[in-house]
Amino acid sequence: MKINITCLFICACLLAMLPRTANGQEAITRFSVEEAVREALHRNPSIREASANMAAADESLKSARADLLPKISAGYGYTALKEDPVLKTAASEVQIASREQYNWNVTAVQPLFLGFALSSRYNIARLDAISRTLEKEQTILDLTRSVRSACYYLLLAGKILEVRNGEVQALNAHKRDAEQFFSQGLIPPNDQLKADVALSNVLQEQERARANVRKAVIGINRFLNRSLESELVIENAPIPVKEYDDLSTLKARALKDRPILRLVDICMEQLGLVKKTSQSAWYPQISVVASYEKTGDNPRASSNEYSNSDDSYVGVQVEWNFWQSGKIRAEVNRARRQMKALEARIEKLKAQVLQEVSDALIDCRVARTNIATAEKALSQARENWRITNLQYQQQVITSSDVLDARSFLTQADTNYYRAVYGYLDAVAGLKRTIGEKPSL
Repeated sequence: MKINITCLFICACLLAMLPRTANGQEAITRFSVEEAVREALHRNPSIREASANMAAADESLKSARADLLPKISAGYGYTALKEDPVLKTAASEVQIASREQYNWNVTAVQPLFLGFALSSRYNIARLDAISRTLEKEQTILDLTRSVRSACYYLLLAGKILEVRNGEVQALNAHKRDAEQFFSQGLIPPNDQLKADVALSNVLQEQERARANVRKAVIGINRFLNRSLESELVIENAPIPVKEYDDLSTLKARALKDRPILRLVDICMEQLGLVKKTSQSAWYPQISVVASYEKTGDNPRASSNEYSNSDDSYVGVQVEWNFWQSGKIRAEVNRARRQMKALEARIEKLKAQVLQEVSDALIDCRVARTNIATAEKALSQARENWRITNLQYQQQVITSSDVLDARSFLTQADTNYYRAVYGYLDAVAGLKRTIGEKPSL
């Protein structure tokens, strides 16, 4: 009973320490965009997968390094014969060994030359460890890009929801004005109906905008490996001041820093080593062999009345396969053809990367220009809405003019926020294209 009470007390204390809002609900987690990136890089399963692959490659490298060292083996044997072994001569029979024989031995083999196969396998394992590191770098770039895009999408969805909320508020006010004017006989019935229909349509758009915000939150939670239903807020991101104008510099950075390009270069080097490993079968395999052996008539093999109880030797072992029906040549030719195919792939990949850099820079410039254009259109739409609203109050214009003005303002608002977060997303895409790592 005392243990149960203690456990309940500890649980209650832990629950009390959890962050809560004023109404007792869990506090909403707030992140900046870069904080969300760091959280994803810390918690996302794809990063753990890449780290595990790196660790596995390191173990393979250790295994390949061990192949360069001596191999030591030990054996123990026991033989029981039905009769004593003898050497028969014309005159007599002479016993030459015990009927029960015990034997144990230790053998060491040190490879000296295997046609460059061991060194090639070691270097292949070393390059594989490097490639796993590059794969993790690529995973970090891709995840960073995805998280930033998800955050900008959430910010955009939030702004669009604010626009829809403002539109609902404005059309509610317009509906009340229309009802009042209709009751005074100043407008026809269809003007009032237009206000009702417009409000109903905007309420539907408001629900869609609210759903888009929720889906955006779920998407970020997935990247951050949090509960999908957890609440979070992304703080608004400032528009970067830095301009990306020098295309040649960006292309040089991409060719130098993109992990995928360094990865294919390593693959080319590995294929060269694979070809060298295949060619190793044309050479003799030379090893030094040393052995120590004891044979006797007791379990320790310490006693032997018929021969030496122990023996040892050191020798050189040479193996050479002269004929394998063209198998070696086929393996070498296969590696050579694979290298040719990879050369073409590298050429195609470099062209693709350079195009991605050019496209990303164009997207940044277009999005940056669109911000200024959208900002000017938004200012004009706000002024048009203000004037139109005043004119409707004075019954100079109809309800259709008010609804059109509000529609123009909503579109201008939406276009402005899409331009802003489209530019931020374009910059994020450019950073990923040139291989710029996030600051951790």
